[in-house]
Amino acid sequence: MKQKVFADTNVMVDLLAHRVPFYEAAMRLFSLADRGECTIVVSALSFSTTAYLLERKLNYEDLSLVLRQFASIVEIASVDERTVRKSLSATSGFRDIEDAMQHYAALQTGCDAIVTRNIKDFTQADIPVYTPDEFLAKEV
Repeated sequence: MKQKVFADTNVMVDLLAHRVPFYEAAMRLFSLADRGECTIVVSALSFSTTAYLLERKLNYEDLSLVLRQFASIVEIASVDERTVRKSLSATSGFRDIEDAMQHYAALQTGCDAIVTRNIKDFTQADIPVYTPDEFLAKEV
């Protein structure tokens, strides 16, 4: 069965901004999705955050092209009212609302795991959490 994996915003930015030393692992991770070996999900929230971070480096046309190309290899999870309400719940256990939103978006799309560079931010997660390197080592 093909795994469905949720990629946190930091991993998406690592790839699209070519952030050293994280780019290599991000590229290998998203290459799995490009080859159809797994499904990678990112939240709609990640697209807006990434666009905000990259708009200083790329003009609108280039940024739009990069994001369209990226969108062609991933599944995009909605961040809807249900996601927001769960994230804001006192019982979520998360200390960061954005991380909670990512977590609930992952759950709502049926992901098997979350891949992030900030594992400590997801100690309350209901599914396994890996760094990109850990996930890639597991997949070999």
